[in-house]
Amino acid sequence: MVGDRGFDPFALGKPAEYLQFDLDSLDQNLAKNLAGDVIGVRVDATEVKPTPFQPYSEVFGLQRFRECELNHGRWAMLGTLGAIAVELSPVLHGKMQERMLKMKSYVELIEGSSYLGQPLPFSLTTLIWIEVIVIGYIEFQRNAELDPEKRLYPGGYFDPLGLASDPEKIENLQLAEIKHARLAMVAFLIFGIQAAFTGKGPISFVATFNN
Repeated sequence: MVGDRGFDPFALGKPAEYLQFDLDSLDQNLAKNLAGDVIGVRVDATEVKPTPFQPYSEVFGLQRFRECELNHGRWAMLGTLGAIAVELSPVLHGKMQERMLKMKSYVELIEGSSYLGQPLPFSLTTLIWIEVIVIGYIEFQRNAELDPEKRLYPGGYFDPLGLASDPEKIENLQLAEIKHARLAMVAFLIFGIQAAFTGKGPISFVATFNN
């Protein structure tokens, strides 16, 4: 698979194997009955089921782990870039700080919702329902695609520049994406840990080393 480097300390990517044992001996005339020996190994292949609600037959299968890693990595790349961009922009950073202060007050959070300091014409409950419905519909439509490769790399509207149109470059682009995705997941985890302990964003935290 693209990006496979053999790093799997918990063996999550190995196929599920089941040992087949022979029947134990049940001779009542013997003082000790021997246990059955292993007579074979059965491997369950991960097969795609034709349903959007259960695209994979194995929840802990390699194909599903591959999809989860790529999707989490894409969100992490967006989140990492967003965290840095907001802090680099003084205007956005100031509005973000103001919003975070407002969110600390439970009363203000219930009374009204805002984004970057600007009030929204929706209540918090309405916003939650909108997100659940929209994201739920998008995920249902995505799960309707049962081809594993198309689920990972849909193309079309998701490739407006036609970067994946060249078959010779597809694998290089896929490898670059998963590398950046893994790096972004580690970076965002570090952002979260240092923010929890220092209360500073990534740029502000790095700037402290210059003092």
